[in-house]
Amino acid sequence: MFKRYKIIAIILCFFAATSCKKGWIDINYNPLQLTETNATPDLMLPNMLINSMSVVNDDMISQWMGYWAYAEYPAGQPYLTYYMMDNTQFGNSTPDVTIFLFEKNAQQHSQPYYSGIAKVLKALQWSRAVDNNNNMPYQDAGNIAIRKPRYDNGQFIYEDLMKQLDSAIILIHDAQQDKALHISVADIMFHGNKDKWYRFINTLKLRMLMHQACRADRETYIKAELAKIMAQGSGFLTSGEDADMNPGYTVDKPSKYYAKYSAYDVYPRFGVGIGSSFVSNWEIASANVTAMNMLKENNDPRLGFFYGPARVPLPSGAAEPFTQPGDQQYRGNEYGLPVDEAIYPYQRTEYVSQAGGVRTYRTAVSPVSTGLVKGYDMDCWIMTSIESLFLQAEAIQRGWMTGDPETAYKNAVRESFRWLNVGGNSTNLALSDAAFDNWYTSEVTNAKVNWAAATDKYKLLMYQKYMAFNGIEPFEAWVDYRRNGAFPAIPLSYDPGRVGNTMPVRAPYPVQELVQNKENLLAQGTIDIFTSKIWWMP
Repeated sequence: MFKRYKIIAIILCFFAATSCKKGWIDINYNPLQLTETNATPDLMLPNMLINSMSVVNDDMISQWMGYWAYAEYPAGQPYLTYYMMDNTQFGNSTPDVTIFLFEKNAQQHSQPYYSGIAKVLKALQWSRAVDNNNNMPYQDAGNIAIRKPRYDNGQFIYEDLMKQLDSAIILIHDAQQDKALHISVADIMFHGNKDKWYRFINTLKLRMLMHQACRADRETYIKAELAKIMAQGSGFLTSGEDADMNPGYTVDKPSKYYAKYSAYDVYPRFGVGIGSSFVSNWEIASANVTAMNMLKENNDPRLGFFYGPARVPLPSGAAEPFTQPGDQQYRGNEYGLPVDEAIYPYQRTEYVSQAGGVRTYRTAVSPVSTGLVKGYDMDCWIMTSIESLFLQAEAIQRGWMTGDPETAYKNAVRESFRWLNVGGNSTNLALSDAAFDNWYTSEVTNAKVNWAAATDKYKLLMYQKYMAFNGIEPFEAWVDYRRNGAFPAIPLSYDPGRVGNTMPVRAPYPVQELVQNKENLLAQGTIDIFTSKIWWMP
């Protein structure tokens, strides 16, 4: 995670140049001859944005958090069943040190717009790394001359990143749009739209502030930072407004989410080795009965959108290792449960549900695309409108932002229905809204659905946020679980060999740090993945 190595811009820029739509790169540029000196930031940005995605690297967290569970493995597969892990399972939270090169490059070419974006990506990636590892190299991380970087305190990093985001808004605001090199094309997320960048920055700030919200001693700081956001005035990501990107996905070069989790194994290299077999990731994305049964018990219409029906119906009277309630089209596994296939052959992949969405090969996104997997050309997201509305709802529920808490809560859950296109036609949002309204009204006495019925409004909000993040943002669900007292109740791994009696609260430091940076690593004390808290945990 914290390896020290020279940044080779030629490789980075080559991939950036080849991952975007053609036609805007200066003919005088030869990607094979790009260096730190002549590589302009517009050539670097697309790959920097794509590398900032997270969800396609969160398979393990989806298992832990009760969303997905794969049964076809023997007992004792470490990260899949009993929480034993090393940092190789957390590549999604490893900050990209080339961000420092990108920022330096933007400064050298007098490109403040790109300098601002670099600070945003730095805040996005380093905050996530802190959420994963707590203290870590930060101030020394951008200096390749320092072979043994110092570790900075997680709280210090967070607070400095908030300042970086303040600076980012100023840099982007003051940048001359017509002087920003190819910004409308190189910026594959917002295409140079400053207002959208402001809203994304403010939403990222709100995420970082809400991470701290369960620590009473942080309230004064949080309120002061929220006041700054309100004074800035741009607001947050709105309904239907994701921080997402699409460099021009095609049938042959599809969206990463589609390629990894659709049932057609478009990119076989995304599979993982388990024992002596090779397992496709769409099989890893098999349903976990924890979240599935929550959907069933609450009569939640999103059941068939987070999950698809099993491809092969369960034979009548078939032996099962545990009872599954409700609609038997939708079946799942228990995380970590060793299943003897000779006794229970119907827990194999074809008899359980996987991530919901399109099931027709080479299907493009259209208004009738629903669920998680919408088509080969679907956008890849860094942050969704769903998360934005839930973050706002929490701040309002706590009394830290103005607004009606019930309305904010309902808007957040309704956004989940819209995002999944529960109504079946994305050009007519009223259909998804009607599906939400009918369900909400029918569950008038359900304290896990209806605001008026819930005695603990915060827990209701967190419960429905957990439900909405199924297959979309499992890492943030894990953050919430760690900060709010292990809620909702998620069963631990059923593997009899699991190494802990709680869910891990952090990842271990990578073993190469012990070799390359031993003194600074040991200064962090004894690290236990089950008890060594992240700084924002109460």
